[in-house]
Amino acid sequence: MTIGRVILWWELRRLVYNAVLFVIGGATVAGSEWLMTKMIPLGDDVIEPMGLVVLVVLYGAMANLFYTLGWIIELRARKDDPVAARRQGQWMFRAGLLFSCVLTSLPLWFACVCWIGYRIRVHWHA
Repeated sequence: MTIGRVILWWELRRLVYNAVLFVIGGATVAGSEWLMTKMIPLGDDVIEPMGLVVLVVLYGAMANLFYTLGWIIELRARKDDPVAARRQGQWMFRAGLLFSCVLTSLPLWFACVCWIGYRIRVHWHA
Protein backbone atom coordinates (compact mmCIF):
# COMPACT_ATOMS: atom_id res chain seq x y z
CA MET A 1 0.00 0.00 0.00
CA THR A 2 1.40 3.41 -0.95
CA ILE A 3 1.70 6.35 1.44
CA GLY A 4 -1.17 8.06 -0.34
CA ARG A 5 -3.38 4.97 -0.02
CA VAL A 6 -2.65 4.72 3.72
CA ILE A 7 -3.61 8.37 4.22
CA LEU A 8 -6.72 7.92 2.04
CA TRP A 9 -7.74 4.85 4.07
CA TRP A 10 -7.57 6.90 7.27
CA GLU A 11 -9.18 10.03 5.85
CA LEU A 12 -12.17 8.15 4.42
CA ARG A 13 -12.77 6.69 7.87
CA ARG A 14 -12.45 10.13 9.49
CA LEU A 15 -15.96 10.86 8.19
CA VAL A 16 -17.32 7.81 10.03
CA TYR A 17 -15.26 8.67 13.14
CA ASN A 18 -16.62 12.22 13.25
CA ALA A 19 -20.20 11.12 12.55
CA VAL A 20 -20.10 8.56 15.37
CA LEU A 21 -18.60 11.05 17.83
CA PHE A 22 -21.13 13.69 16.75
CA VAL A 23 -24.06 11.37 17.52
CA ILE A 24 -22.58 10.21 20.83
CA GLY A 25 -21.61 13.76 21.76
CA GLY A 26 -25.08 15.08 20.97
CA ALA A 27 -26.71 12.32 23.02
CA THR A 28 -24.25 12.97 25.85
CA VAL A 29 -24.98 16.70 25.95
CA ALA A 30 -28.74 16.20 25.67
CA GLY A 31 -28.84 13.40 28.23
CA SER A 32 -26.58 15.21 30.69
CA GLU A 33 -28.58 18.40 30.41
CA TRP A 34 -31.84 16.51 30.93
CA LEU A 35 -30.51 14.71 34.01
CA MET A 36 -29.12 17.91 35.46
CA THR A 37 -32.52 19.62 35.13
CA LYS A 38 -33.75 17.04 37.64
CA MET A 39 -31.18 18.24 40.20
CA ILE A 40 -30.74 21.99 39.83
CA PRO A 41 -33.30 24.80 40.08
CA LEU A 42 -35.16 25.78 36.93
CA GLY A 43 -33.33 28.54 35.08
CA ASP A 44 -29.87 27.66 36.40
CA ASP A 45 -27.25 26.29 34.03
CA VAL A 46 -24.85 23.46 34.80
CA ILE A 47 -22.47 25.09 32.34
CA GLU A 48 -22.77 28.36 30.51
CA PRO A 49 -24.06 27.74 26.95
CA MET A 50 -21.14 29.55 25.30
CA GLY A 51 -18.73 27.62 27.49
CA LEU A 52 -20.32 24.40 26.30
CA VAL A 53 -19.95 25.46 22.66
CA VAL A 54 -16.27 26.30 23.18
CA LEU A 55 -15.65 22.97 24.95
CA VAL A 56 -17.38 21.00 22.19
CA VAL A 57 -15.35 22.73 19.46
CA LEU A 58 -12.07 22.24 21.37
CA TYR A 59 -12.92 18.60 22.04
CA GLY A 60 -13.69 18.00 18.36
CA ALA A 61 -10.44 19.66 17.29
CA MET A 62 -8.38 17.62 19.76
CA ALA A 63 -10.15 14.38 18.78
CA ASN A 64 -9.26 15.03 15.14
CA LEU A 65 -5.69 15.95 16.01
CA PHE A 66 -5.26 12.63 17.82
CA TYR A 67 -7.03 10.84 14.95
CA THR A 68 -4.38 12.22 12.57
CA LEU A 69 -1.70 10.59 14.71
CA GLY A 70 -3.12 7.23 13.59
CA TRP A 71 -1.92 7.50 10.02
CA ILE A 72 1.28 9.25 11.06
CA ILE A 73 2.14 6.35 13.39
CA GLU A 74 1.20 3.82 10.72
CA LEU A 75 3.41 5.52 8.12
CA ARG A 76 6.35 5.58 10.55
CA ALA A 77 5.85 1.87 11.34
CA ARG A 78 5.80 0.98 7.62
CA LYS A 79 9.55 1.53 7.47
CA ASP A 80 10.09 -1.57 9.62
CA ASP A 81 7.26 -3.88 8.53
CA PRO A 82 4.53 -2.68 6.13
CA VAL A 83 2.26 -5.70 6.73
CA ALA A 84 2.43 -5.38 10.51
CA ALA A 85 1.97 -1.61 10.22
CA ARG A 86 -1.25 -2.14 8.23
CA ARG A 87 -2.59 -4.51 10.89
CA GLN A 88 -1.54 -2.06 13.58
CA GLY A 89 -3.26 0.77 11.71
CA GLN A 90 -6.52 -1.15 11.48
CA TRP A 91 -6.31 -2.01 15.19
CA MET A 92 -5.53 1.62 16.09
CA PHE A 93 -8.60 2.80 14.19
CA ARG A 94 -10.92 0.38 16.00
CA ALA A 95 -9.32 0.92 19.42
CA GLY A 96 -9.19 4.69 18.94
CA LEU A 97 -12.84 4.83 17.91
CA LEU A 98 -13.87 2.78 20.94
CA PHE A 99 -11.74 4.91 23.29
CA SER A 100 -13.12 8.12 21.76
CA CYS A 101 -16.71 6.88 22.15
CA VAL A 102 -16.15 6.06 25.82
CA LEU A 103 -14.38 9.38 26.44
CA THR A 104 -17.10 11.32 24.63
CA SER A 105 -19.83 9.67 26.70
CA LEU A 106 -18.10 10.17 30.08
CA PRO A 107 -20.03 13.35 30.98
CA LEU A 108 -23.29 11.41 30.61
CA TRP A 109 -22.03 8.66 32.93
CA PHE A 110 -20.92 11.33 35.39
CA ALA A 111 -24.38 12.92 35.22
CA CYS A 112 -25.96 9.50 35.85
CA VAL A 113 -23.81 8.99 38.95
CA CYS A 114 -24.70 12.50 40.17
CA TRP A 115 -28.39 11.85 39.59
CA ILE A 116 -28.25 8.53 41.47
CA GLY A 117 -26.46 10.26 44.35
CA TYR A 118 -29.04 13.03 44.30
CA ARG A 119 -31.93 10.54 44.35
CA ILE A 120 -30.37 8.64 47.25
CA ARG A 121 -29.84 11.88 49.19
CA VAL A 122 -33.40 13.04 48.51
CA HIS A 123 -34.79 9.64 49.52
CA TRP A 124 -32.81 9.55 52.77
CA HIS A 125 -33.86 13.08 53.73
CA ALA A 126 -37.53 12.59 52.84
